[in-house]
Amino acid sequence: MVAEGELQGAGRRSMLVPTALLTTSGIVYGGIFTANKIAIGAGFPFAAYTFWQTFLAGAVLLVFSLAQGQLPGLGFVHVRHYVLTSSLGIVMPLLVLTYVADRLPAGVLTLIFALAAPLAYIFAFALGRERFQWLSVAGVAFGFAGILMIVVPEGTLPVVGAAAWMVFALAVPVMLATNNMVMAYLRPPATSTLALVSGLQLAAAAITFPVMIATGGFYPFWTAPYPALWALAWAAAAQAITFLAVLEVVRRAGPVYTSQINYVIVVAGFLWALALFDEGLSGWVWGALGVMLAGLALAHSGAARRPTV
Repeated sequence: MVAEGELQGAGRRSMLVPTALLTTSGIVYGGIFTANKIAIGAGFPFAAYTFWQTFLAGAVLLVFSLAQGQLPGLGFVHVRHYVLTSSLGIVMPLLVLTYVADRLPAGVLTLIFALAAPLAYIFAFALGRERFQWLSVAGVAFGFAGILMIVVPEGTLPVVGAAAWMVFALAVPVMLATNNMVMAYLRPPATSTLALVSGLQLAAAAITFPVMIATGGFYPFWTAPYPALWALAWAAAAQAITFLAVLEVVRRAGPVYTSQINYVIVVAGFLWALALFDEGLSGWVWGALGVMLAGLALAHSGAARRPTV
C-alpha cells in the first residue's frame, strides 16, 4: 500500500506544473492592457491591432505544431471549438478592450477580469453543472460591489464619461465566463493543446480580418510606429502563452483551478500599469481592487468545497 504522505506529496508535485503555468501566463497576460494602451495611443487601428496579434500568435504556433506533426483538426467539433473560443475568448473581448484602451486607465480595465470567475459560477449553476454555494454567491456580490466602487463615486475615474465606458467594458467578463464553459465542456477529444490553440488563434484572425478591412482597410503592421510594434509583439506573445497555459491547465486540473488565473491577471495588470504609466488611481479604485480580490477568494473557496452535479 502507498502511504498517505506519499500520495499527498504526489498530489502536490502534480500541481506544480499547473501552478507555474497559471502564474507565468497571468503575469504575461496582465500586461496586455498596458500593451493595448501603448499601441492604440500610438495610432494603431484597433481592429487591425486585434487581427495582427491573433494572426501572428496563430502563425507561430502553427509552425511549432507542424514541426511536431500535429495539425489543427478540421472536423465539426474542432471548428465549433475554434469559432466559439476565438469569438468569446479572443475576438470580441479584444475588440472591446482595444476600443476603450485610451478611454480608461489600464489598471482599471484590469479589474474587470475579477468578475470572470464568479460569473462562470453563475453560468455553471444555471446550466445545472454546479450546486448552490453561499461563498460563491458572496464572491459574485463582492465582485459587483467593486465595480460599483469605481463607477458610482464622482471623480473616481480621471476622464469625463469614463463610467459609461467602464460599463461597456463589463461585456468582457461575461464573454470570458461563457468561454470558460466552452473550454471545459466542448473541448475536442484527443487533440493536443498546441494544435488546438494554433487553430483557435487563426480562427480569430480569420474573423477579425474582414472587420479590419471594413473599418479602415488593410493595415500593414510593419508601418506602425516603433512603440506600437513592441506592443503588438507583446500582445501576440501574451495571446499564445496564455491560451496554451489555460487550455493545458483545464486539461490537467479542471476549470475550477484554472479560474485562479484571474488573481494573477488583476494584480499583474495593476503592477504593469503602475510601472509603465505611473497611473494615479483614486482610493476608491484601490479599495475596489481589495474588494474584488476578496470576492475572487470567496468564489474560489466556494468552488473548492462544492461538489459538481
